Amino acid sequence: MEQITRQFTYDVTDDQYSESNENAETATITYEGDAKKWIVVNRETGQVTGKTIDEDQWMDGEFNNQPDDDYAVEVDCDIDPLMCSLFPQGGRFDVEAWPTCSEEVPGSATPYVRNDPMLPDHVYDKTQILYNFAEGSFVKPFAWHPPIQTWEEQITQRNKMLHNADHNLSNDMPTALYNLVAKYKRYLRELPVHCGASWNITTTTAGTGYSVGDGLLLSDPAFKNGTAAPDILVTVSAISGTGAITAFTTSSKHCWEYHKEAGTYTNVFYTTNSAGSGAAFSLSKIATIPPHKINVIRNPVESNDRVDGHSNALDNYPDAE
Repeated sequence: MEQITRQFTYDVTDDQYSESNENAETATITYEGDAKKWIVVNRETGQVTGKTIDEDQWMDGEFNNQPDDDYAVEVDCDIDPLMCSLFPQGGRFDVEAWPTCSEEVPGSATPYVRNDPMLPDHVYDKTQILYNFAEGSFVKPFAWHPPIQTWEEQITQRNKMLHNADHNLSNDMPTALYNLVAKYKRYLRELPVHCGASWNITTTTAGTGYSVGDGLLLSDPAFKNGTAAPDILVTVSAISGTGAITAFTTSSKHCWEYHKEAGTYTNVFYTTNSAGSGAAFSLSKIATIPPHKINVIRNPVESNDRVDGHSNALDNYPDAE
């Protein structure tokens, strides 16, 4: 097979897997590989399957005559280097030598590292590309690559880690390790807040006359960002001698679906049947971090004999106030 070298420019997303190109950024790279590739699509819909065939299969002439859904399309990589670069078979570029950039991410054990510029197959979802049989070409623009992890999946994973940590925690542990596991559990509980997936809720005024168990329903439309987001329930868990709120728990404070940008809201409106009065609440958050960027700190029981970014990250995690 003839080999070619072809420089080309393609659109890239604002961030990896962000599915947006509001900044209109592009990247220019060089394709190095086979002059032609044979990409398999569904013969009815034209949707790319993600598979390719080799030159011998193409030259045999029988592949497209089989009674199945697969149909191979010949692609000239000098004309469409972007399409060819989405398939590693037959070469494309040296991924190992590709430059990278890193980003410090709150709550992550290690910095987030990605290729810079983003690889074409991390920008586009090749399995959503369609081939137009009538025009003999692939439909453009190509579909953006979707996020590789959702916050729902991250929370499910976090909950499993918390469950495992509960089983790890034992009074017969060495004190230092016991304290590390306790800190690790607090880190997991606080992870959504540190990463902007949940609200950080604080009292700006503690009020008076409240009782343990009192509920206050934060329902201010300001923080809901014009959506039908659920109210946030604040439940008083500790008070001072005058009934001032000194501790509370919350529910329904996840906000990754309706408030991805950073924000702060003070004196948030709420309703309550409590006899107490005067409490005031503030909600704040950083911009929601895409969960695929977060390398969750490892359970210290699993890494007790290892010294790396995970152990250091937990050592450096702030103590409870």
